Amino acid sequence: MTAFKVGDQVTIHNSQTGPEKAAVVEAFTEGNRCMVLSDGSKWRADGQRQWRVGSGYYKGPVVERTRPGDLDIVTRRRAIGVIRKFAQDLNMDSPLDAAALKRIVDRIQEEQAAAPKDDGAA
Repeated sequence: MTAFKVGDQVTIHNSQTGPEKAAVVEAFTEGNRCMVLSDGSKWRADGQRQWRVGSGYYKGPVVERTRPGDLDIVTRRRAIGVIRKFAQDLNMDSPLDAAALKRIVDRIQEEQAAAPKDDGAA
């Protein structure tokens, strides 16, 4: 018997960085021993390790039920990755014109101004 069922919202957690990816349980195979997620990954039905990892010792990500706050962390992590990739590839030969870049900068400044201020108190 598995703790998960088809349609469950789950989060793939890394022991060091927390929630990494959100998915939905799509199916069970291998006599309900293998769980298939919406991202195409396969996990043991208990979510403790990926299906057919090949090693007897496994210290990798695990699948858990999505908890409050998990989706915010995953969304933030993905957005930061996209922004970093965009900025890393940005140079004078980039296809965006000055007006588009100015709109991006304006929006960043608006969001920074609206963000809660860190007063330095710990």
